[in-house]
Amino acid sequence: MIDRASTGVVMFGWETHDRHPTTTKLAIIGIPIAVIVAIVGLPPVDIHGPLHYLGIMGPTCGMTRGVMWTARGDLIRAWQFNPASLLIIPTMVALAARTTYGKITGRWLNLHIRWRPWLWLIPAVVILVLTIRQQLNIAFLLANPAG
Repeated sequence: MIDRASTGVVMFGWETHDRHPTTTKLAIIGIPIAVIVAIVGLPPVDIHGPLHYLGIMGPTCGMTRGVMWTARGDLIRAWQFNPASLLIIPTMVALAARTTYGKITGRWLNLHIRWRPWLWLIPAVVILVLTIRQQLNIAFLLANPAG
């Protein structure tokens, strides 16, 4: 490790290799897919989970449509489908910039989280709140199947 900055449980460090190659690859693949979906629209394939057909909206319901609208620049419409969708494209762009910098300089900004038992509460609460929000938004989600 070259440098390391610690803020308690979250640490960022400059290293000589990419410790997150899977997320890097997903971002590199995801950016062109988001561009294609923004231009062409959603694929004609139904990608809903089984609970959707029972009227149960999960935390990711509306995510694809939200990412499409984010890529098209309509952030209000993206928020209507899924507030978390607004985070996808900026995250992919940041990961792509990190990859570009890492490939050019040989220095990778890596993230390490020191997991503590109480830390699981944060994603659990976020997922619970998003699930409740999506369930309360069921009429909109079902009325707008293609965005």
